[in-house]
Amino acid sequence: MTQQAAVKLLAIVHERRQIPLEELISYLPEFTWNQVFSLVDELSRRELICLRRQGFGYELRVSSLST
Repeated sequence: MTQQAAVKLLAIVHERRQIPLEELISYLPEFTWNQVFSLVDELSRRELICLRRQGFGYELRVSSLST
């Protein structure tokens, strides 16, 4: 995954403050679901975003460490 993709994903999450994973995927049509999830995994492990279970889905939020 490219740095450009990470920058785009982070910009979306920072703009929205929180966004369901399925909705985020619709903002990144040039990437597969697996590519987006891999990037989300990497960024959450680096504590740049926070991935939380929300009902039956997942939601991304801005990490408190990155604000």
